[in-house]
Amino acid sequence: MASNLWTDLEALRRLARSQRVTRYVQGSGTASLRGVPPAGPFPPFPKLPELEIHAMDLTARLATGDFCDFFFLSESELALVMADVSGKGVPAAVLRGVTRSVLRNLASTEASPGETLSRLNRILCDANLGSMFLTLFLGQYRISTGLLRYANAGHPVPFRIGKDGEVEPFGEVTGPILGILDSRVYADREGWLAVGDKLVLFTDGVTEARDPEGNFFAPAHLAACLEEQAPSPPDVLCESLGRSVRAFQQGLPQDDATVLVLQRNL
Repeated sequence: MASNLWTDLEALRRLARSQRVTRYVQGSGTASLRGVPPAGPFPPFPKLPELEIHAMDLTARLATGDFCDFFFLSESELALVMADVSGKGVPAAVLRGVTRSVLRNLASTEASPGETLSRLNRILCDANLGSMFLTLFLGQYRISTGLLRYANAGHPVPFRIGKDGEVEPFGEVTGPILGILDSRVYADREGWLAVGDKLVLFTDGVTEARDPEGNFFAPAHLAACLEEQAPSPPDVLCESLGRSVRAFQQGLPQDDATVLVLQRNL
């Protein structure tokens, strides 16, 4: 782990040093995407009787700063990540890829979500990334009980869809955006998913999607779409939400949008 983490930190430092050059090259219309991590695909969706998970990525441009991730911390615990890097293009895509790798290294140390985000924030601030920052939700889901411990660094609050179809916000923001102030501490919170409940994580590219008149999709519109599709399994729900966002924008996407849906089955 230490070797991989050192490589990631060096990549962050190179990104900080190269931002001005990259912006100049992008402005000239000759930006190269060589070496930029792709926006996808997602990790393989786990096939377990206890849960079902699916994700959707609506990319507005070739290089994106959105990312979601999920990986096992142990046989009984699954990490859930939804994040959004500021800015667009190559720098955002590079920071996205490096942050994903750093976060996986940090999350494997058995730290709580809040401790993990506090460490990640110090690393990002030490890299001196200038105006770049990111929002991020990190959860640790206990598969056998439905307990979700989480920390939220300035990211949109997820929604929970109850087995009765009721849609409500899940949790709260527990700290500021990452990469700006290195002294910040991120608190942990807990919530539960009952059997049949779904957790919906998303980036602001969903709620801030705009129609040609400039109206936002907004959390209320998202909640209404989720209520309409509440009985649907995660893959169908993601596809339906993607169609709704595309239709709302009428073919004029302004930002990348990413959604992850986790359903507790047992």
